[in-house]
Amino acid sequence: MSQTLAGKVVVITGASGGLGAATALALGRRGCHLVLGARRRDQLTEVAQQVRRLGGQAEVQICDVAQRAQVRQLLALAQKKFSRVDVAIANAGFGLCAAVADITDAQMEEIWRVNFLGTWYVMAEAAALMRPRGTGHIIVISSAVARRALPYMGAYAATKAAQLSLVEAQRLELTGSGVTVSSVHPVSTRTNFFTVAAQRSGCRVKALGIIQSAESVAEKIVRLVERPRPELWPHRASRWALGLAAVLPALTDYAMRRLLRSCHRGKGQHAARH
Repeated sequence: MSQTLAGKVVVITGASGGLGAATALALGRRGCHLVLGARRRDQLTEVAQQVRRLGGQAEVQICDVAQRAQVRQLLALAQKKFSRVDVAIANAGFGLCAAVADITDAQMEEIWRVNFLGTWYVMAEAAALMRPRGTGHIIVISSAVARRALPYMGAYAATKAAQLSLVEAQRLELTGSGVTVSSVHPVSTRTNFFTVAAQRSGCRVKALGIIQSAESVAEKIVRLVERPRPELWPHRASRWALGLAAVLPALTDYAMRRLLRSCHRGKGQHAARH
């Protein structure tokens, strides 16, 4: 059990599966006190049981991050059970696969309510609790596409870029307060992300590029909790590749078109990145 992390109170949204669940288990193994939120109670309860078996403590509460009152209630549960919130991880979100011109009003509204507003609610409510104590860490699970959008993933990439803008602003706003703010930028992660995106979008979605396991990314998030820094790129080379893409956008477009053609496996299937 980590002496650094044992007893830390960590709130995680979207904790019923994927990267959220993997992060909960990794932190539970270090003896953290976890408050887990998601919409799927059965899966959320199973994650909490696994955390307890690993030696951590876990409380659960149904939380739809698109509803600010539910986010506030999730953080209030941490305050009630453990008297504080040390770390708040805004992880809940989903993908959408559709051409920009084909996205419906309902699809666009939903992805912004969950991915963007849901993140903002966590950041705002957590800061309100942490700032008076003069300590805390807010972590936003963004994506590599926050720096470079991909075709058919424009709406998703837009929400991730907007998340990053909030992180950059709040990090400076909280300078000197004792509260730190970080963003995490995974590439493709081996979770049910693409299955859910396909179900919501009506098209098949194929991961593009490097694929990392949720467990390996979660271990890096644990290290971020131990040693906070502004950004975490679980696949470091992707950060420099995206920096080059910003300098040479035309060349990047050309390379992306070639890669997409090589990944294409039939009508309605698109490559994507977490």
